[in-house]
Amino acid sequence: MLKVMYFSVLREKIGKSEEEIDFKGPVKKLREVLKEKHPEIADIIERIRFAVNEEYVEEDYTLRGDERVALIPPVSGG
Repeated sequence: MLKVMYFSVLREKIGKSEEEIDFKGPVKKLREVLKEKHPEIADIIERIRFAVNEEYVEEDYTLRGDERVALIPPVSGG
């Protein structure tokens, strides 16, 4: 099971900081799965970065199903 962790605005919109999801495959597909599972974040999910086991990964990275996946929302500075 993937341990998916949500931060910042994602955590606020979903109402939880983490959940376990039974998923294996590319990050790009996980993005689609999460969009369907949590339509309340559909407007943000295309702009987030994924970190797997504390390292940023690209869309084509293949998840084995036993990792920790952090969803990092866009941030703005000032």
